[in-house]
Order: sequence, then C-alpha cells, then structure tokens
Amino acid sequence: MHRLYSDILVVLAAMSLALSPLAVERAKSAESPANVTTITAAGSGVNLGITRLLATAFAQKHPEVRVDVPGSIGSKGGIIAAAEGAIPLGLVSRPLKAKEQDLGLVYHPYARVAMIIGTHPSVTDENITSADLVQIFQGNKSRWQDGHEIIVLSREEGDSGFGLLSQAIKGFQQAWDESLAAKRWTVHFNDQDANRALAATPYALGVADLGMITTEHLSIKPLALDGFSPTEDNVGNGSYRLIRELAFVYRPDTLPEAAKAFMDFVTTEAGKTILRDNQYIPLP
Repeated sequence: MHRLYSDILVVLAAMSLALSPLAVERAKSAESPANVTTITAAGSGVNLGITRLLATAFAQKHPEVRVDVPGSIGSKGGIIAAAEGAIPLGLVSRPLKAKEQDLGLVYHPYARVAMIIGTHPSVTDENITSADLVQIFQGNKSRWQDGHEIIVLSREEGDSGFGLLSQAIKGFQQAWDESLAAKRWTVHFNDQDANRALAATPYALGVADLGMITTEHLSIKPLALDGFSPTEDNVGNGSYRLIRELAFVYRPDTLPEAAKAFMDFVTTEAGKTILRDNQYIPLP
C-alpha cells in the first residue's frame, strides 16, 4: 500500500506538469459556466489525440459537458489516478496487469490500432524483420540499406509499446534491457516527445502507431514487419502482429453520468466514424 501511495504522488505530480503554462492560462480563461460539468480523462499518451477529437465531437452534441484531456501521465498513471478517484476516466493502451486487476476498476476497451515500427521519411527501406530489430537494439546492425546510420530512438523501461514488441518478437526484451543498461540509445519518456523526435530526425527508427500519426499530423513512415504492412486487413487476419488496444478504466461505484455519456458516445456511429477516419478499428 505504501508503494501505491508513492505512485499516486508521482502521478498527481505528473498531472500537474502535463499542463503547460499556456494551457493553464487557457483553462483559466475558459472556466466552465456553472451549468457545465467538466470531467477529466487522463493517462496514456497513445490515447490523447483521438480522445481529444472524440471529446470535441461529444461537446458539440452535449454542450452541458466538457471533457478535459491533459498531457500524458502514462497508462500506469491513468490507472492509479482512476483507482484513487482523482479522475473519473483513465486512458490506457495496454491490458491491466495482474496486480492492477485488484484495484476495483472496470476495463472498457473501445478500439484497436496498428502499432508500427516507424522511421523518418528519409529512410528508403520499406521492410524490417524481427531479427533485424533485435540486432539493431543489440548494436549489431547499424546501417540502413543505403548505408546511412540508423538513429535509434528508444523508450523507458515499462513503456507499453516496447512491451508489446517484447511479447511479439523473440529476443527483443533482452536486447532492449541490455541497451537501456548500456545507455546505448536516446531514450524518450512519453509518446508525444518520441513521436516528434522520430518525425524530425533524419534516418531515425522508433515506435508509433497509425492513429497517433494521423491525429498528431506526423510525418512518420511505417515499415512492413516481416513482410506484412500494417493494413486493416492484415491487422484483422492476424498476419500483422503489433496491435494495441485502447481502453477506458473507471470505478463503477463513482462513475459520473457525464463520463458514462462520453463513453457511450464513443460507441455510437458518430464516434466510430471518428475512430475509423483516424486509422482506429472500433470495437463493438
């Protein structure tokens, strides 16, 4: 329990830092009228862009509710904040871990999206193999096919995207762990920073997903993995293996009606259209 409270303090600090000074001023100038209910949905950076689009569309239909989506506090942060009642809706891009399943939360998935091995547009390669990726993180493969150096952009221990790579690709977890211990690559600590660096760094290699590329208007090139491109058909039939599930988490005993209405909107045809238009696959 002491560890949980320590994590809570870290999460709340992260939530305060997630809003830039400019965003704080905008929030102050746009304080909700007395008849407008504001709810906060916070968590994984993977979910932010699409949640903000959904929140904007929801507000047009429900002007009495405003959904506030601050900067990233990570899936873990969203889970802890929701469990402790700091926010009504946590945003997660991974399933709940075993110890998190005892926190009294409902896990409510609403979409899937292809996670991609991405590069800066300067890279001419179109495909990467699982073996290549392991060798790159081991430091044993350092050049693209045209001879340019591969600039690796890594993520911190516990990142959900790199965790997915570890599940899908044999040997990747060990290569990643070794690279972190050796401080071999530049490490980014949230999705937005990592995405911006990938889009801005010639010959860079990193991880993103099709939804973030679309919602954040990023110039990132997806690579085929082991010969399979991240198309909807390949995701659907399982030949493309890197798939993220986006979900809300919440306490059922304290869920506000406004938060329930927002989740219900996401499953309407209007919500599903927004998801599809931004490279997400809606769940029933």
